[in-house]
Amino acid sequence: MHTIRRLVAAWLALLAMIIVAPRIAVTQERGAPALDQMIRGLTNTGRVLMVGAHPDDEDTQLITWLTRGRQVETAYLSLTRGDGGQNLIGNELGESLGAIRTEELLAARRVDGGRQFFTRAYDFGFSKTAEETYKHWDHDSLLGDVVTVIRAFRPHVIVAVFSGTPADGHGHHQVSALLAREAYEAAADTVRFPPGKFGQVWIPLKFYRGARGNHVAGAIGMNVGEYDAVLGRSYSEIASASRSQHRSQGFGVLQRKGAQMDYVLRLATRVNESASAADEKSMFDGIDTSFARLARMEPSRTRADEQRARVAAVSAIADSVRVALNLRRPGSVVPWLAKIAEAAQLNRFGLPACASADTGRAGTTCSQQQLDLFASLDIFRQRSAAALFAAAGIAVEVLADSELVAFGDSMVVNVNIYNRGKDTVTFVDAYLTGARPQQQVPVTILPDSAMHFTRYVRGLVDTRPWWVGNRKGDMFAARRSPLDGVSRVATAPGTGDAPGVSIPEDIRRESDATVVLGIAGAVIRTSVGSIIHRFADPVLGEQQRPVGGVPPVTIEFDQQLEWIPTTKPIDRLLRVTVKSFANAPMTLALKAIAPGGIRVDSLPLSLILQPREQREFFLRLRGSLKPGRYEFGIYGETQDGARYAEGFREIVYAHIRPIRMYHSSALYLQAVEITVPPHLSVGYVQGVGDVVASYLRQLGIPVVILSPSELGVTDLTRFSTIVVGPRAYGANRELVAYNGRLFDFAKKGGTLIVQYGQNEMMRPSVMPYPIQLNRPTAARVTEEDAPVTILDQKSKVLNWPNRIGDGDWANWVQERALYMPSIIDPHYATPLEMHDPRETDNKGAVLITPLGKGTYIYTTLSLFRQIPGGVPGGPRLFVNLLSAGLDERIPLKVQP
Repeated sequence: MHTIRRLVAAWLALLAMIIVAPRIAVTQERGAPALDQMIRGLTNTGRVLMVGAHPDDEDTQLITWLTRGRQVETAYLSLTRGDGGQNLIGNELGESLGAIRTEELLAARRVDGGRQFFTRAYDFGFSKTAEETYKHWDHDSLLGDVVTVIRAFRPHVIVAVFSGTPADGHGHHQVSALLAREAYEAAADTVRFPPGKFGQVWIPLKFYRGARGNHVAGAIGMNVGEYDAVLGRSYSEIASASRSQHRSQGFGVLQRKGAQMDYVLRLATRVNESASAADEKSMFDGIDTSFARLARMEPSRTRADEQRARVAAVSAIADSVRVALNLRRPGSVVPWLAKIAEAAQLNRFGLPACASADTGRAGTTCSQQQLDLFASLDIFRQRSAAALFAAAGIAVEVLADSELVAFGDSMVVNVNIYNRGKDTVTFVDAYLTGARPQQQVPVTILPDSAMHFTRYVRGLVDTRPWWVGNRKGDMFAARRSPLDGVSRVATAPGTGDAPGVSIPEDIRRESDATVVLGIAGAVIRTSVGSIIHRFADPVLGEQQRPVGGVPPVTIEFDQQLEWIPTTKPIDRLLRVTVKSFANAPMTLALKAIAPGGIRVDSLPLSLILQPREQREFFLRLRGSLKPGRYEFGIYGETQDGARYAEGFREIVYAHIRPIRMYHSSALYLQAVEITVPPHLSVGYVQGVGDVVASYLRQLGIPVVILSPSELGVTDLTRFSTIVVGPRAYGANRELVAYNGRLFDFAKKGGTLIVQYGQNEMMRPSVMPYPIQLNRPTAARVTEEDAPVTILDQKSKVLNWPNRIGDGDWANWVQERALYMPSIIDPHYATPLEMHDPRETDNKGAVLITPLGKGTYIYTTLSLFRQIPGGVPGGPRLFVNLLSAGLDERIPLKVQP
């Protein structure tokens, strides 16, 4: 006991100086495979940064081979979060899709073991050139972000996924490679990128371009299909599982066995310069990544000899651990692991002041060697502590009974520490986000026993995607995340006041639990992750979700946009959901903010909410509006003046953590001058990322959503029009099987509208007459303000029931059209022509042909973005397409 007390006293004396580092990335591996990985990587200090443009651009084969096969600390920097893509698993687009794809990247990194960074670039959609891309993204700001990440992560090697040439096929791809190469040089520039703002100067040593499976001249090859007997899988199989996390993009792949090659090509180097790229055998040729090299560095003049001796001793012990490790009896290496884990923690205190979290201030410049030493020891500290806990059989659970706690309220958290090893462990202390420190007496935990205690936690930050909001154009705001201070580790040493891009996304969390344990005579402090809410799903079994904060009351509407036809008086019901997350009853006074011309009925003057109660009610809007966009909202106010005016929508998919997208308790009323034929009725087969049907209902159009399987049994004659949503043929095999039923519907007099698809539209029998798309890149009109030429002024779809004019093509968002056919069968009429600057004419925006007694329309216009985006021309043009087969002679009803 006296020994433990002395250790605790020594620990507390050092506690004030400790900079707690983030725990090693959680992976799917546990037990012996995980321990084997940790031990093998103890003294590997190499670091690689991969740079691409989007989630799913990364070379997961290379990342996995580096992290799992060679224990190299590897990170992927994605310029964007993929906001501008499509969504194969749901209807979320824009920033909501960006949040999903962020989580998919983090899920992928949990599989392959990499780290994850982002810049502040917003994915504005497909771009054809780097020049066009830079019209949306400020070059200097984005370059500064990449430099910041390089200085924070401190890679020895940078790998650009793309070439930076038009061959990349996407302007974002080109820019990612150009910025990676430019940042490789600019990271050393203290004039353009001063250390106080962008972090301490770091000079990468080598720059490569990824070649994936293409063996280009001079490239280095790696067998990513190499089998790992302990893991029981090849690195390629693990990489395929990582790749398959990008479900929203439909990137599920097979896990193939056998040899598979991946390649990188050296483009620049500051070491091993006498050797040509073709002579290299490894990405690290000329770079010493061993732990022993750290003993040759000069971390601080006053304690150099002491630190060299420590590094040398630790390196020798780590080598002994690797030799002695018996995965069936890992406890035999616990004493050695305890020594090096404690040495790793203590060694950091001998580092110069420049390596603290305050670095970036004047007079604290570090040398390249000092920064390398700090980063290397930090990785070693994480790995040694994780290996020690695994070998000693320590498991820690930090569990809460609920997932969300209201700001200002407290929740009970149960901490369970299990000693499943063969030796005694001593509990020293624990630190939980939002919990008050407590005077703790050391407690002995015997083998095959556990210790349980509770803490009260208060004041957790909320769980919203931290980067959303305050976006200026196509760049997110330069700011830090509220999550960055949670674990007291988020600020990468040496980054000073650099923007939040310097923090790996995989270490951000709403809460953190850190334990201090005495193991084999050493006192080790390490993070064990977030506070978790655990529950049993009857179908899926155990589910775990991180705990976070939430406003005491949320208020939200079903939609954030309501289309209002100006051709008739407004009489609209809006559902409002009010939910309490508080532990005590709350009384709210509800107030509405409405534009002139709108009268609000049925708004309760006050509402009494019991703890965690949810209430719903309907507001009735009456009146009239002129064309334009108006704001309407409600808020709740308590007697003490607290105001609540936001809600959130939860996005839940099985492969990612839950996402809560916050928004104000308001919506837009988008008033549009539009005429809808009274005899229009629509059956709608939804496509990918498709929410158009609900907006058509707001316009007064009867819409029935049909699943592909219902097409075989539903009486389609009750509809005037059937709509097939974007990419529906590619996402639903049943739809292809029932396509004959849709053709028969049109042949009998109905109108069939099909929105854009990809290569599947060229399959026989999918369209009544063939089209051809360019390969590998189909034609697009990515300039949302590209000129539109009317080729057929008399075309019905441009004149009835709404006359389409120049105003209908104004203020479009993201793009005009996508996956446009370049070869069109002459049976189709083509009333429109549009193309991007310096490109050839394209008539593939709208194709119209008679089909029997009815009409078939294929459109590549991005109406699925314009209608939810509040662009007035979107619904006006869509209604005209829906009405293409209706009889113009039937009078339109005009409301008084």
